[in-house]
Amino acid sequence: KFDVMKVMNIIWFSGRHFDDLCATTQKSLAKGLVNKGHQLTFVNPDPNGSHEGYPWTHQGLPIKSLPGLKSLSVGRKMSHWLKQNPPSPDTIAILDWRIANKLAPQLDKFSIPWILMDRSPPADGNILSRLQWYFWKRSWNMVKKRPDGVGCVVSNSHKEFIINKLSIEEKKLIPIPAGVDLELFKVGDKKPSLQLSYHGRVDKNRGLMELIKIHSQLLKEGLDVTLNIHGKGNARPIIQNYQSEKVNITDSLETDKLAKLSSSYDIGFLPMPNRKVWRLASPLKRSEYLASGMIVLGIDHSGHQIEDSGDWLQLFDEDNFVESSVRVIKNLETIKLRELQKGARLFAESTLDWSKSVDILDGLLSKQS
Repeated sequence: KFDVMKVMNIIWFSGRHFDDLCATTQKSLAKGLVNKGHQLTFVNPDPNGSHEGYPWTHQGLPIKSLPGLKSLSVGRKMSHWLKQNPPSPDTIAILDWRIANKLAPQLDKFSIPWILMDRSPPADGNILSRLQWYFWKRSWNMVKKRPDGVGCVVSNSHKEFIINKLSIEEKKLIPIPAGVDLELFKVGDKKPSLQLSYHGRVDKNRGLMELIKIHSQLLKEGLDVTLNIHGKGNARPIIQNYQSEKVNITDSLETDKLAKLSSSYDIGFLPMPNRKVWRLASPLKRSEYLASGMIVLGIDHSGHQIEDSGDWLQLFDEDNFVESSVRVIKNLETIKLRELQKGARLFAESTLDWSKSVDILDGLLSKQS
């Protein structure tokens, strides 16, 4: 007998807009599921977002809410949509933790199985985040109480954090790390001058001024080096002041354009500090750097580490990040750099393709449906 793949009708309820940089993971996983033959519908707060060209059905819901209360508004709106559009019996749902509190009871009434998706816990730092943590805990506690409850996390550190925080059984937590499109992000022609890179959110809590310091010190050491920063965020007005012939700063780029530029870069940075939100992460940019043939320098914590990594990933103590990065780059000979870059690409090819993450999610959904 041959195994026949179970074709599923999947509804993914997401609290994210699709123009959010963090939606790359959703898009990649969803595309992989559709490529396996499943039908998929995205429901999110994105009534005007364009899903043209994507291989799924989209239902965007208009949402108006006060800051900090968006999760409540999105959950209510999705619950109402679900009542108006009863799912077929063969449906299985993926729920963002932000809206699971409202939707899970509704799905249970329809006897529709669901899994929780947690790509990032709430950030700390303000009163509104306390409300987010409340929703986060409630969503995971629903998984904890269900005999067949299961949720997806981004890393082993993320999994351990939830186990320690909420005493959830390990078997209920499935890591699905960020991958990379190896056909899109690949090695191109490297430039004669050394190219440093960071792409992603340009926010004040991400340590980006350290990159400016590293670059400035390398120029003082007489190196021909250019710093390339691509992204938007609340630190852009500050970072923009350093724009020059040797500091290239742009807004967020379309993925294909970012991939093309990245193919010519040499070193990618992970400057995010040793804070809880970054320790639990599986940064997409890390995979994209490696697939593009860059070596990676960053701050040493669990969110940046890779098991069995080579010398193409070097992580330093936060207090010595600038000095250590300058020392490594200054002493890096071109032949050695190219050798490490080749190793980075080989690792990406063997370990980081999105298909591996899609297979994990597909298997998990099949067991639940």
